[in-house]
Amino acid sequence: MPRIALQLSEAMAWSQVMNLLRDLRRNAGLTQQGFADLIDTPVNTFRMWDSGLRPVPAHVLPRARRATIEHARQTQLLPLSELATELGVHVRTLQAAARTGRLDVHFSEQSVFGRPRKVASRAAAERFIRTHYRRFAGQAPCPAPLPSVPPDYDVRLKILRSEFELSQPALARLIGAAGKAVVYQWESRKRTPSPVFWQRIQELSRNV
Repeated sequence: MPRIALQLSEAMAWSQVMNLLRDLRRNAGLTQQGFADLIDTPVNTFRMWDSGLRPVPAHVLPRARRATIEHARQTQLLPLSELATELGVHVRTLQAAARTGRLDVHFSEQSVFGRPRKVASRAAAERFIRTHYRRFAGQAPCPAPLPSVPPDYDVRLKILRSEFELSQPALARLIGAAGKAVVYQWESRKRTPSPVFWQRIQELSRNV
């Protein structure tokens, strides 16, 4: 094969591998720093690969594929009942952990008996098991008690959104609520926020 043709072929292969690696990162929803951590690579090295300034070694792409598959599995949101079965614990254990803030949960758009269904990732559930479950000595401290929801929660929510110029959908995304309909129901007093959500709202007001 002529040298020029060989160089073009190598350049195309380099570009294809770079694009595949970049697609894996974007599909995982990770920053360059986050993806570099995921595949255990210095971030400056990964930035060179991601920008096409340095060829990606052959062994990196298979490793990155395996890492992103595991990342997707660990971050997949599942019902607490399904997680409890996987972990071999009672679902009430996870429900209690969610109420006390020891298990990081999200709320799906689907509801059960009019209440948003709680879901959590495998990573969050495993973190709860590792740091809190059946640990009576040397365990990680439990979070502070959840705050009580004030009577004027609807007014405070409207003030918060106004001060930080947040739409209802934006606020819902920031605190992990199912959608803008939930925030609307809070502000119209058709539903009261749970202590877990109110804690997230308080944290948001301090950090935005």
